[in-house]
Amino acid sequence: MLNRRHFCRASVIAGGTFALAQGPLAQAVGLFKAGQPLTEVARLDWLCNALALTSTGRLFVGLPRWPGFENTPSIAEVLPDGSLKPFPGGAWNQWAPGKPGGKALVKINTIHIFDDDTLWAIDQGEDAGPKGINPAQKILQFDTRDGSLLRSISLPPKVLPAGANLNDLRLDSEHAYVTDSGLGAIIVINLRTGVAIRRLAEHPSTKMIPQRRPVGEDAQVLLMPDGSDHQVHSDPIEISPDGQWLYYQALSGPLWRVPTAALRDAGLSEKALGERVEFVYDTGPLTGTAIDSAGNLYLGEYDKPRVTVLSPDGSLRVVVEDPLLSNPDAMIISDQRELYIPVPQSARMAANRGPGGKSALQLPFKIYKVRLPATLGSREKVPALTGAALSL
Repeated sequence: MLNRRHFCRASVIAGGTFALAQGPLAQAVGLFKAGQPLTEVARLDWLCNALALTSTGRLFVGLPRWPGFENTPSIAEVLPDGSLKPFPGGAWNQWAPGKPGGKALVKINTIHIFDDDTLWAIDQGEDAGPKGINPAQKILQFDTRDGSLLRSISLPPKVLPAGANLNDLRLDSEHAYVTDSGLGAIIVINLRTGVAIRRLAEHPSTKMIPQRRPVGEDAQVLLMPDGSDHQVHSDPIEISPDGQWLYYQALSGPLWRVPTAALRDAGLSEKALGERVEFVYDTGPLTGTAIDSAGNLYLGEYDKPRVTVLSPDGSLRVVVEDPLLSNPDAMIISDQRELYIPVPQSARMAANRGPGGKSALQLPFKIYKVRLPATLGSREKVPALTGAALSL
């Protein structure tokens, strides 16, 4: 259990200030190369930044409506012949500007399938700009058997204020934990009562540090079309196998953790909660993460074509390194102990290359997998929120 182990040189931050005690991820002590061979899983015409598997091996993909990909179906199942079947189907996948977004997939940022085989999705809604509230921003849960909607969660302005962007989520048996990458915060939702709280909104751990610019491959800074740095606050998120720690970071790092019980405690002041936050590791920019049953954290590096794994003892190893892995994003571990890696090439998008940026995307988009070494853990289990798992 992670609460009985210690990452090397971890330190506690308090009072809103902190110091990074470690060297860069790329120069970390204990970086062992143990690359595994890549296996291609799928080729896609649409940009894919997330994927999910059912217990029977059905593969679903998240296809965000990012610039240049506005006509994507948003979520689809990859059929055995490689074709895509829009999910859940019908009007859900046919949204366009000007159409209502409450019962449509507007801008899907991530998808997940946990142990009950239902599909969860984060929909960021229509972009209202840094000072607006995105219409139709919501969290969705679908039945993978028939595509029926099981749950739709919309959050009030006190939890999701103007400028906030839901980014990624993880679950335990009763709660959803969601990062806000627009302003920086962790949102906790009690899925049985519907009560949601916003935590660490003023804490430095949820903010991108201005001096740590978001750097993609070839040391190219991610720039908005107006030339400003692409600001992505609290982004990747994971829960330890025992459910006691939540790990998170801004796109450009570093990595932090906080006790989940403290996050859920609405009676704990923000100052007291901030004192429970721990610095974990001086990671570089990460696009996607995963965690296994042994508490190993898998890190998809944004500036290098590789996935590294940070173990609870503080050692760092390369799981796979290959030029094909341009900005590996939201990874998952299958029941067969294979790490699935979507490669959206997001740093190559024209929209991330500043004024007059030119696309360097290489189509088709690929999904890969690698078999995990026996020395690492297996798929992390998440208790079913709907009782027994769906019968597929």
